[in-house]
This record gives sequence, structure tokens and C-alpha cells, in this order.
Amino acid sequence: MPQPALFGQFRNSLYCGDCLNELDRITNESVDLIYIDPPFYSQKYYEVIWDESAERYAFEDRWRGGRETYINYLIERIRKMRDKLNSTGSFWIHLDWHIAHYMKVELDKIFGQANLQNEIIWQRTSAHSDSKRFGHVHDTLFFYSKSDVFTWNPLFGPHSPEYVEKFYRFPDRTRGRYRLDHIIRSQSMGPRPNLSYEYKGYKPKWGWRVIREKLEKLDRDRRIEWSQTGRPYLRRYLNEMKGTALTSIWTDIKSVQAHAKERLGYPTQKPIALLERIVSATSNLGDLVLDAFCGCGTTMEAAQRLGRHWIGIDISQTAIRVVENRLRKIGAPAPQVVGLVETEEQLRRLDPFEFQNWAINAVQGRHSTRKIADMGIDGFTFLENHPIQVKRMDDVGRPVIDSLVGVLEREKDKKGMVIAFSFTRGAIGEVARLKRESGIEIQLLTCSQLLAGLSAKQMTL
Repeated sequence: MPQPALFGQFRNSLYCGDCLNELDRITNESVDLIYIDPPFYSQKYYEVIWDESAERYAFEDRWRGGRETYINYLIERIRKMRDKLNSTGSFWIHLDWHIAHYMKVELDKIFGQANLQNEIIWQRTSAHSDSKRFGHVHDTLFFYSKSDVFTWNPLFGPHSPEYVEKFYRFPDRTRGRYRLDHIIRSQSMGPRPNLSYEYKGYKPKWGWRVIREKLEKLDRDRRIEWSQTGRPYLRRYLNEMKGTALTSIWTDIKSVQAHAKERLGYPTQKPIALLERIVSATSNLGDLVLDAFCGCGTTMEAAQRLGRHWIGIDISQTAIRVVENRLRKIGAPAPQVVGLVETEEQLRRLDPFEFQNWAINAVQGRHSTRKIADMGIDGFTFLENHPIQVKRMDDVGRPVIDSLVGVLEREKDKKGMVIAFSFTRGAIGEVARLKRESGIEIQLLTCSQLLAGLSAKQMTL
């Protein structure tokens, strides 16, 4: 497979397909950071609402072979991901309580137990009711490095109010609150001849902690405070401090709420703040970030905002389009997109929900907010808002036409659209009769027509 050029001529890329195959496009040892948020082993079906279009389809998180099938699926792909990391690269995986401890055993085998840098507990919500057990309110993230030398940028959070109240007790009208710190050496530090000097009549027994020139500069800047006993201290201002170093328990980032501006409707969408923290801590400006299960593209947006290069992979055609749209909204340059459907044969391999999404998008339609099988409406035409039915089949016949007529009568509409691979002579004839005798206009569109690039304007009802 062709491999992307790196850095100088690098173009951010989205690949549609199984990451087991798509990873072959990426040069070994070229990636600085990998984050993945694979489908959780929750044995659930999700119904997804994508973006403003309220597009719904079933997102399957179910593994018929059970836990071992799930683990084998991930491990086969993670082994290949490790090959893509450079020697100072890092790997993050986001899991929930169903599978995290099983996966850790396998990840230790791949990266080495000594290269597990952190198990991060992310408290995604403050309240959750589970019957007959404590509520599950957290996810687990494992952070591995490829070697013992890896990119690390310490991050800090704000001091707690209690800490500020206890230690930053002194007010300054100009610079804000401050605390007093030592500026002279202690006995345990021992003497330093070059730091033993007199300043303003005071000579510490064990010397100062800074050279005279720096002490004079601090004093000119009103950072030296003398106590009533004549002992000097250094003023440290709260607004100049880095804060408290982050720990392995993250409680300050909430999950994406129902009405959050960043919400796209993906059932397990992660907040941008979470990915910005991971990208900031374990990569540098200009580094290459990879997300092999990129979903709705939170990793891509975080990397873009922080000045990193990125590659996203997802098996879903819909997901790739959502990521493209998301990046467009923040003004990112158009990425290289590889693997979207181009042939009828590829279309036939899509699952029913992906096929429906592709068909509605192909005519620039609006996805139905109703459940998939509800009243036979899969979407609505752009602007005119006429019903669309999508049939993933050949030789669609007159019964489908009759069904759509019933929908139109119920909706008090005179126009509609059916998308399928092909139509029978009976269906085509019935459409002609309806237009002639009843004024009902039904447009029959084949997938081959859509693939040929006919625009929605060329296919007006």
C-alpha cells in the first residue's frame, strides 16, 4: 500500500477500513503517539445520532465469540500499532470496567510490564445508579511507552481552595496572594562558600540559596520579605505557580453532556479536554498522532488544535464523513481521505445501516430522526423535505412503490424518492402511471447513478 510522506509534505489523513489492514499504509516507527478508544466490551447495542442531521443507526458493540474473541481482535491490531511507534513513542488505550483488567495482562506482554507508565482512572460522571452494586462512574486508560525513554511533558492542575487558603495566606493588592518560602540554606543542606555572603547586614550561618546578583534582583522586584525577627523569606505568588501536578486519578474532566456544544451524538464520544491532555502530555509540536478507531474524530481535533500531525482510521464510512465535517468546522485544511466507497461492489459489502447512511448522504439528504423501520422513511430530500426510502437490494418491484405511496398519502406529499441497486420494469411502469394519473412523482435512483457523481441538483424531484 502507498505510505504517506512524513512531516515536510505531510498531509493529515483519514483511512476508511479495518485498521488491521489500513495500518499497513503507515511507515513503521514513524508515529509519536497512539490513542485508541475501541468499541467497549459491553454487550450492548447503541443507537447513534450523528451531528445535526440526527442520523440514526445501530452501533453494534457485541462480540458473539465472547471475551476471548474481543481480546484477540484487539491484540492482533495493537501488535501492529506497536510497530508503527518510534522508540520514544507512547500508546494509550481507553477501556471500561468490563475488560480493562483482562486487556492489561495482554498489553504487558506486548509492551513489557516495565513500560506501563500509568493506569489512569477517569471519573466521567459523578452519579450513576446500578442495581445491587456501587455505581460505575469511571473508565480506565492504560498508558504504555515503547521504551524507557519517551516524550513526557508534565501537566498541572489548579491548587485546591483548601490548599490556597492554608498556604497562600498573604495578600498583595498588585500581584495577588502569596506565600513565604525559604531563601536561606538549612543545616541539612550544608555550607556553600560561594553562597556565604552578607546582604543588608544579614549573613546566614549556612549561606543563601541564590547568588548575590539574583538576590539583589529579587529584592528590587519586592520579592524578599523580612520578618519581625529580621529573617528574610522569598515571596512566591499564587498566579505564578504551575499548580498541582496531575495524578493518575482524573476527576476534573466531565463526559460530553447532552447539550454540550461539542456533542455529535456518538454514544461513547470523549470530551476534547481529555484528548488535549493526553496529546499535550505525551507528544510535542509537529509530532504525528494516530487514532486507529477514530470514531467521531476527537483525537483528530485535539491534535489539530495543538499543532500535531495526525492520521485517523475508522471502519465506518459515516464516521469518516463526520470527522471530515468536524475538522472543516474548525478551519482545518482538507485531509487526504482514502477508502470511501467508489464501486458498486464495495457498496454491496456495506452493512445495511452503513449502506443507508451512504445513500442518504449521496443525495445530500437529511437522515430521519425516527427509528430505522418506523413508517418506511429513511430520510428526506434536501430543502424540499420529501420522503426517501433506501433499499439495499436488486430488482426493487412494485410493492415498494405501493408502500411509498402509502407514506406519501399519510404525509400529504406528492413527491418521493427510492434508492436501490436496480428496479423492475413493473416498478418503473408504476412510477410512470402514478405521475400521469395521480400527479405523484417518485424518483427511482440506482446506486450506479449515484456513483457516477450525479448531484442532488441534477436529480431534483
